[in-house]
Amino acid sequence: MPDIGLQGLVDRLAGLPVEALYALIFGASFTEGVLPPVPGDIAAAFLAFLSARSGGLWIPTTLAVVSGSVAGNCVVWWVGRRYGAAWIAHQMARFRLVKDEARAERAEHRIENAYREYGWVALFISRFIPGLRAMAPAAAGALRVPLWEMVAILFTASSVWYSIVTYVAFRVGSDWESVRATLLRLGREAGIGASLLAVVAGLVGWWLWRRRRAAAR
Repeated sequence: MPDIGLQGLVDRLAGLPVEALYALIFGASFTEGVLPPVPGDIAAAFLAFLSARSGGLWIPTTLAVVSGSVAGNCVVWWVGRRYGAAWIAHQMARFRLVKDEARAERAEHRIENAYREYGWVALFISRFIPGLRAMAPAAAGALRVPLWEMVAILFTASSVWYSIVTYVAFRVGSDWESVRATLLRLGREAGIGASLLAVVAGLVGWWLWRRRRAAAR
């Protein structure tokens, strides 16, 4: 992620045509979609920040981010379908994209189990939980979730999140550091909220299972 203190780099990027910034935003988001540990949210937000100050528009910027992210997710989905999510976790650890291979595999198993129980809701929520989002497309591929279904779910979830990211980049403050601080706080809050929602969904599922079991006796 570029340092805003490198004014020369900032000035060079800000001087690009807005169409080139859209392409950079797509590329940063695509990279994050393929390699989730790469800080694509912050990189995309930084480029959106420059887009806003170079005459860019919010909707095209958001579409560039979302389409890039989902396109990257499609690559991971295909690899997960072809080789399995465990293979992806191993490769991430091999190239030091994750610190703990076992943790990545546990995240994948959590998503798979949640998907079997709750369907598309599990994939949608996982998009907002750090540690799970990296494995969501891989788990979907390993589970043979149809590509169109995965795209629809993650496109919707990404649209929600990245609409907020780009809105912040366009509207919050006139300097990058205030935008970055706001995004980091929102990321933490989104992760906590999604985790709580996942817990609630689990409790509701457990309660419904107990009711069905009691009714069957």
